[in-house]
Amino acid sequence: MYTLITGATGLVGRYLLRDLLLNGHQLAVVVRGSRRNDARDRIEQVLQYWEKEHQRAFPRPVVLSGDISKPGFGLSDDDREWLRRHCNSIIHSAAILEFFGKDRAAEPWRTNLDGTRHMLQLCRELEIRDIHYVSTAYVAGMQSGRVMESSLEAGQSFRNDYEESKFEAEKLVRAADFAEHITVYRPAVIVGDSRTGYTNTYHGLFVYLRLMAMLIPSLPVGEDGRRKTPIRVRFTGREPRNLIPVDWVSSVMCRLYETPDARGLTYHLAPDNPITSRQVIDLCSEYFNSTGVVYEGDSEPGSDDPNLSEDQKMFERLFQDNAETYAAYESTDNCFDMTNTKRFAGDIVCPDLDRTVIHRFIDYGNEDRWGKRKSDVQAVGCWLLEFLGSRVTAGGAETASVGLNLTGPGGCQATVRLSGAGVLSVERGLPADASPVLTASAAELLEVLSGGRPSAVLAGGWDSGESGQEELTEQLLTALAGVGDGQAISV
Repeated sequence: MYTLITGATGLVGRYLLRDLLLNGHQLAVVVRGSRRNDARDRIEQVLQYWEKEHQRAFPRPVVLSGDISKPGFGLSDDDREWLRRHCNSIIHSAAILEFFGKDRAAEPWRTNLDGTRHMLQLCRELEIRDIHYVSTAYVAGMQSGRVMESSLEAGQSFRNDYEESKFEAEKLVRAADFAEHITVYRPAVIVGDSRTGYTNTYHGLFVYLRLMAMLIPSLPVGEDGRRKTPIRVRFTGREPRNLIPVDWVSSVMCRLYETPDARGLTYHLAPDNPITSRQVIDLCSEYFNSTGVVYEGDSEPGSDDPNLSEDQKMFERLFQDNAETYAAYESTDNCFDMTNTKRFAGDIVCPDLDRTVIHRFIDYGNEDRWGKRKSDVQAVGCWLLEFLGSRVTAGGAETASVGLNLTGPGGCQATVRLSGAGVLSVERGLPADASPVLTASAAELLEVLSGGRPSAVLAGGWDSGESGQEELTEQLLTALAGVGDGQAISV
């Protein structure tokens, strides 16, 4: 059976997509098309990045074009019926990190609250009863003391609409009376990949890193060889910051998802050793060879120091103005209980955000031009699901049913039913029964069909150890080649 994922093009979602595919899970994704790319293209971009990173071909999930902000996700009747027959669990990861909305019809309410409501209604209608919901640790709002995983409503106030919208959404999820299991994941502040520095979103910590990378190099170097960055900040520098790398978040979530006994609980994902704001600033000052940050505690910083040059005053104003969105988090952060998380995933250690990791984040941001680097995506010459559909012929009794797990650009997962006359039908997704499955790269299959390689190279890709795989391969290839119907193979 398949697991449906929302938010697969977001930062957490694309890591879950990678890790679950690598672990052999069958996945379907609901993705909204953009002005430049449809849903299929957007997922292809994500997977081609992972293929380049890991130097291996990835399976392709079943891609459904939809929009979580619409009732029923705006899915077609065919897509809904496919989900009803093939999907028994969902990971609802889609969310938007927008702090303030003009009203509850706007973001972040439309995605975070309405999207969750639509998810629950869809699951109710399609009888998907295993629900995994990605919340946030900051449904806790502003609380003193340790926030327990079992706690949700504690009379807390909220820093912004994002926190409150996620709080209201989690209440909806917990009230879903049709579900067999409701598992809630509450990550703290998610940052980039601790091993590569990768991110696809420049929020939170990366706002500050980007500001420093843009502003500090423009300042003159002083006689001591350092740049003077006279930023007066409102905090003491001793405040802990609950920052967690996205690679760790995905590893922990996958462990919990794959552990049957872990279902039905709530999990805080937070660092064992929170970094302080001073440590972040000191590591950045080391990277940029700069100095001058002044910690003013709770007093309001100003730009009236007569010893500052106009460039330095402008630097401070720009920094403060751009960081204002996160001002509510500067002096406070919560302390999160992680009893459940430690029970099931305590051996997956959260990496400390040390000198190497923080500098890696800055290096990646510079290389990525802080989100403006053009993506390197291979154009897909042939989408295999469309190609398979074009091979369908009418008539004949079914002689075999086979699954195709075609990896790499243009690949797909499909079930093909064959007759002596050719292809009877093609359906998205691998077979739910014991039918044999052929795993091969999309490029390899097309090369064999075009006569570039002998068909025997595919025979070893079947998941069944039974005899007759070469004969089944030949039957499949003959049917796909459209022998006798005048169809030509175009690669």
